[in-house]
Amino acid sequence: MRKQRRLFLVGRTRVHLDRVEGLGEFLELEVVLEEGESSEAGVAEAHALMAQLGVGADQLVQGAYVDLLNA
Repeated sequence: MRKQRRLFLVGRTRVHLDRVEGLGEFLELEVVLEEGESSEAGVAEAHALMAQLGVGADQLVQGAYVDLLNA
């Protein structure tokens, strides 16, 4: 699998922009939690950023790129 990745930081969220050969383009959000912070706080922060970026829940994809390629 060949992938190109660009990484941006928005606050404490890592924004990955990936171009995967054979699959297309993807956005991944990775909120870096503080020790002891709940995962719900990270999910809420990711959802807020998704709303700002105009990404809807219907656009979410589950699974690894290799799994998507094998499907």
